[in-house]
Amino acid sequence: MPMESNKLDELHRLLKRQIRNALDEHDLTQIEGGVAKLVELVSDAYDQTDMDRALLERSLELTSSELTTRNRELQTRLEEQEAMKAELEESYSLLNASLNATHDGLLVLDLDNHVRLYNRVFLRLFRLDESSHQVKSIEDIQALFKDRLKNFDVFAEALASVQTHPEQRVEFELAFNSNQFVEVYVEPQMLTDTVVGRVWTFRDITELRLKEEEAKHRAHHDLLTGLPNRRLLDIRLAKVLDASQETNSQTAVLFFDLDGFKDVNDYLGHAIGDALLKEVSRRLESQLPSNTLLARHGGDEFVAVMGCQKGRESIEAFAQRALKAFSRPFNLADDELYMSCSIGIAISPEHGVDADKLISNADIAMYRAKELGKNTFQYFANASDSHSMHRLKLRSQITVALEEEQFELFFQPKVSLRDGRILGAEALIRWCSSDGNFRSPVEFIPIAEENGQIIPISQWLIRKCCQHIVDWQPVLPENFVLAMNISAKHFRRGVLQEDIKQALTDTNAEPSKLELEVTETSVMDNIDLAVSTLEELSAIGIRTAIDDFGTGHSSLNYLRRLPIEILKIDKSFIDDILNSDEDKTLVGGIITMVHALGVEVVAEGVESRQIADVLKAMGCDLVQGYHYCPPVSEQEFIALLQAQTHYEV
Repeated sequence: MPMESNKLDELHRLLKRQIRNALDEHDLTQIEGGVAKLVELVSDAYDQTDMDRALLERSLELTSSELTTRNRELQTRLEEQEAMKAELEESYSLLNASLNATHDGLLVLDLDNHVRLYNRVFLRLFRLDESSHQVKSIEDIQALFKDRLKNFDVFAEALASVQTHPEQRVEFELAFNSNQFVEVYVEPQMLTDTVVGRVWTFRDITELRLKEEEAKHRAHHDLLTGLPNRRLLDIRLAKVLDASQETNSQTAVLFFDLDGFKDVNDYLGHAIGDALLKEVSRRLESQLPSNTLLARHGGDEFVAVMGCQKGRESIEAFAQRALKAFSRPFNLADDELYMSCSIGIAISPEHGVDADKLISNADIAMYRAKELGKNTFQYFANASDSHSMHRLKLRSQITVALEEEQFELFFQPKVSLRDGRILGAEALIRWCSSDGNFRSPVEFIPIAEENGQIIPISQWLIRKCCQHIVDWQPVLPENFVLAMNISAKHFRRGVLQEDIKQALTDTNAEPSKLELEVTETSVMDNIDLAVSTLEELSAIGIRTAIDDFGTGHSSLNYLRRLPIEILKIDKSFIDDILNSDEDKTLVGGIITMVHALGVEVVAEGVESRQIADVLKAMGCDLVQGYHYCPPVSEQEFIALLQAQTHYEV
């Protein structure tokens, strides 16, 4: 454009000169030619200008479109970067929240052991201020732990290991002077296949360790008294025996058993019993010689172990002090209780060289002390303790019999004197030992009564009777009642009704088909408890019978207070009614008066037809005895029911 303008100016000057010359020469033709040339040049210049303007406008249009496109691209990239930034911020927020939400302390180090990252839990775990930035390198961590750890050497060893072998995984535990325990895991931080750092995880396991210690203590100590239990006793006694053997000395085992403790539980309740046991343990501990272990063996039994003894003098002195400690009353709640204990003593190696044998022989000697009047001590003696050994073995065998379900029930029918029909039966426990022979209840029931095993036996009996009622339902006569004998100790516990309710619920048995037989003595010993218990059982439909009437208080006034349906006259009165007018009159009077109270009468132990005839004439309702049927197995009894047996009356 500038060049064209210059040419036009130059032509314009040239034409002006030519025109001026032509004017001077008066050459009109030359003037016209010059003007025409000028017009042509001007026209060409304008055409070129239009073309240049169009080209410029097109160029501007293209530039504007390109700029718009590039602007859009830049805007898109900017938006993508903003979105990526938001995603990164969200990811960082999520990572930060995750790091701080975990219960573990986290610490990330690079390969030069400089701190890259840690979370708040790490700071709290080691009581660091978030704003102080105390931890910048591994040296700071070493300084942090140096005076706080009980096992700094473990930390130093682990640190050296991960520095030498950064790809390794390391696990160890830190124990702090403050009794804090921290579990540490060190993992390599990988980028593709390259280790770029290490991640340290710190987990506070103090509570776990405390629970483990508590569990360990519970496993080896009695929860009630805090004394070592039987498990720890066995461990300690074995060690004491080893030490005594090395020093050629004796080990004495003293077995303590409270006299009459079960009566405390039965009459005053388990809370008072537990309080008594705790006080007994404190008194016995106060009398212990040095280096003597006292443990609770179970129930009301305690065992003391005296190691490295050279004679019996110190052993007997301790036994005498222990007995004397019981001379003072135990003040429990509002009660003053006087208790005594019996002590059995066994000495190694004379009475055994292992823990089980010594404890067993001391237990046998304790029973010997009870047989001699209680509140004394006795040494184990093979000859004199044979009876106690039998009782101890029998007690263990009863436990096995319960575990292996060696007990079973036999049934003796109760026969109506009106028509000879079977209207019920009494369930009688039998023990078929592992050798296949039956053991008499007279042999094992007193032992079970004495040591409390009668309670689980009684509970088994209740459940078994309930199940039989359900199983026999298709063949049971109308108004059939199954009677079960309940221990006086179970009756006194005050929880008999709960055991029966639970058995009824579990088996869905009909309560009206069950009859509870309790002895006269067990009822009369605590008449108020008896009344409340029997009333509660009566309310759920359980019938009640007084068993062995005539052998205890024989008070009809008591019977008026009791909600009973049946009274059983003891066999000892029935046996002589044919030969003794006195017994005959007494039995007749009992039947008449009991009927007046609306109570039925059962005579047990009927051995002959003549006795049955006399009882029928007196108006006795039911009889049971060998004249009609001895106790029979379940299969035989079911056969009697299926045959609808009628006896001659």
